Amino acid sequence: MRSIIQYNELWRVLHQKKRSGGVDWDKRAHSFFRTVSGSTEAETLLPSLNLTDSDTVLDMGAGTGRFAIPFARFVRHVTALEPSVEMGSYLEKGMKEAGLTNYSIVRKRWEDVEIGKDIPVHDIVFASNSLGFSDLAKGLEKLDAVAKKAVHLLWFAGPERHPMDPELKKRLRRENDSAFQPDYIIIAHVLHDIGIYANIRIDPIKTRHRYDNLEEAVMWWSERGDISPDEIPILRTFLSEILERTDDDRLVMQRSGYRARIWWEKENRAE
Repeated sequence: MRSIIQYNELWRVLHQKKRSGGVDWDKRAHSFFRTVSGSTEAETLLPSLNLTDSDTVLDMGAGTGRFAIPFARFVRHVTALEPSVEMGSYLEKGMKEAGLTNYSIVRKRWEDVEIGKDIPVHDIVFASNSLGFSDLAKGLEKLDAVAKKAVHLLWFAGPERHPMDPELKKRLRRENDSAFQPDYIIIAHVLHDIGIYANIRIDPIKTRHRYDNLEEAVMWWSERGDISPDEIPILRTFLSEILERTDDDRLVMQRSGYRARIWWEKENRAE
């Protein structure tokens, strides 16, 4: 029976609306790396992945290596798929600093990758907040096809990935703005529609975003909050009031939200 709501089409519409103009990840690489540096999210997640030292892992959209580097300490090989040259350079530097050589970087978009040519089938496929393709069903089917044992996805739960502080919304006069973004529930529906009945777990998360200075924080939030040039002074004043200073003279923001972990094991799939 065909779904009444076409979730893949809904994803496509929301994706196109959000991504108009695209994202230059080369320009964002430094701020992204600084923001997630020191994150222990990978270490917290590792036990639930059941990785073994004989496994191969594909990290689709590996970014600066927040997950790929910790994974490489426990498995035979990690393939980091990351099209951004600058993001990949941080990943490569992190691997070298950790003394790890059991990795490779494929600098292509997932949509352009040819399984069996660009990348082989891996035991485990992992993707954290990297489902940045408009045809979600096609992308998920491809992830499933390249996994031998299991697929693990991380995505956000709630109406926004980077929710704006209520006080900042008030100052920007955006209290009534609605900025719905496609959260995990749409992914779950698309998986269901293509015959993958995945496990889902929602966990509250608390993170500490780190910035070298105030201007870096302003840049990070202006990009993700669609802040106009006229609104930048309001944002700068707000951040100067709430950011905490660390002992090494950096700035930190405490954030909380909900993370969805979606996963399925291939041997448990009905044929």
